[in-house]
Amino acid sequence: MFSYLLDEHSELRLLLPHYAEALFALTDANRKHLRRWLPWVDDNSTFEDTKAYIQGALDGLARGEQLPLTVWHRGKLAGTLTLFNIVLPHRTAEIGYWLGAAFEGKGLMTRGVEALINYAFFEMGLGRLEIRAHTKNLRSRAIPERLGFMLEGILRQEVWLHGKPQDMALYALLKQDWPKQKPRSKRG
Repeated sequence: MFSYLLDEHSELRLLLPHYAEALFALTDANRKHLRRWLPWVDDNSTFEDTKAYIQGALDGLARGEQLPLTVWHRGKLAGTLTLFNIVLPHRTAEIGYWLGAAFEGKGLMTRGVEALINYAFFEMGLGRLEIRAHTKNLRSRAIPERLGFMLEGILRQEVWLHGKPQDMALYALLKQDWPKQKPRSKRG
């Protein structure tokens, strides 16, 4: 099992099937909040959808295509953080994340993404990480900007959200541009 302490009150844990109830409850309680930016919210409307999502994520983990994590704060599930579209021959991957509204503004996701960057670069040997965020989602865009990712461009009409095309900001970070620090992960 993968776990990583972010601080004395927060940690990252591997997404596991027994988190389905907590993940569905968090998603359902934050549906309006998440729907503004994330196209998958409407397709994840039942507990069965959440269980299927977790199984798909774990299948992706088994194939080496993703690392699905959950973010915890004071013993409560706060959101998810995933390394996905992992292409080991090219040493690339993408990072995706979301938090419940009550957990925003605490630095949780910035610390989580920083930990995941260290893991991806120093444990997995990746060389390039990308983050895509809706151009108008300033909170989400602040994370890669805070962590030194470079804005490489705007992907025009990259996603459809609520029946309309939406632009996404593409950020990238290269290992050579990341401060050389070893991860302080604690795995159990």
